[in-house]
Amino acid sequence: MTTTNFADTLISEMRRKQSRLVVGLDPQSDHMPSDLREMSLAHSSLGHTEGERHRWEIREFCEQIIKATADVAVAFKVQIAFFERYGSTGLRILERILGDHEDKLFIIDCKRGDIGSTSKAYAEAYFHREEEEDAALLCDAITVNAYLGRDTLEPFFPYIKTGKGVFVLVKTSNPSSADLQDLKVDGIPVYERMAQHVAEWGQSFIGNHGYSSLGLVVGATYPEAAQRIRQTAPQSMFLVPGMGFQGGKLSDAKAFCGKDGCGAIFNFSRSIIYAYKMGPFKAEHPDAKYAEAARVAAEHYRVSLNEVLGDL
Repeated sequence: MTTTNFADTLISEMRRKQSRLVVGLDPQSDHMPSDLREMSLAHSSLGHTEGERHRWEIREFCEQIIKATADVAVAFKVQIAFFERYGSTGLRILERILGDHEDKLFIIDCKRGDIGSTSKAYAEAYFHREEEEDAALLCDAITVNAYLGRDTLEPFFPYIKTGKGVFVLVKTSNPSSADLQDLKVDGIPVYERMAQHVAEWGQSFIGNHGYSSLGLVVGATYPEAAQRIRQTAPQSMFLVPGMGFQGGKLSDAKAFCGKDGCGAIFNFSRSIIYAYKMGPFKAEHPDAKYAEAARVAAEHYRVSLNEVLGDL
């Protein structure tokens, strides 16, 4: 979708929709609504295997969630593992979803991290466009693990210049992240050192709205760390996972944003896509109204974030 600076494109979407909300697509077969499972039984009569029916359910589920939440979500974050688990069929489903929704912003959460020709191959897999040949999984941004150093990121830089985005893991939301990321080097936590480096490397990619398209992943469960990182990297765009069921609190959202109340997008996955069966937005007939429940939950979190952070 992006043709200019990714951070500018993202912020334009945020302001147009008055939203900081990202909807995470983490489809799991054991959470599929019973109505979808019943519909997929029709595929049995066509000779499809059980695995193929599960894959149909996942594609239909994602399509309906996207349709229901597109007007309030500034982007969709695809956790690629939930598609890779089905091999080439799962990746074809993801390719189709991406291809059918080129008018929307997609972030693939793949956490790639390597150097040299391997890193270059990753960049081409998600961003490369040569004449009429698209990348296999063409998207707008990805997540990257840069703990191998700057070499990890350099192959992505040419694509960032042409409108793509990269979010670098800095402080993740899982409890054991402290085992490494909180260790101190000369009195400064490793996560803050990483943020310093990424902020420096990202100076060339700062857009007209004042934020860099080389952003940071900062877990919602660590607002104190987020405050330190924001001071270190005031012009970095933050992707904030871990909201909702992982324990991130809406009341802590200010810790992640810049002084303008911008600079951060907040991902909700299970809290939205499984709202029909989990949390406070269960539908009266949940399995039949999973998309409606997702829409209600998404709008609630969009409004709640704006109440904490102000309008954009």
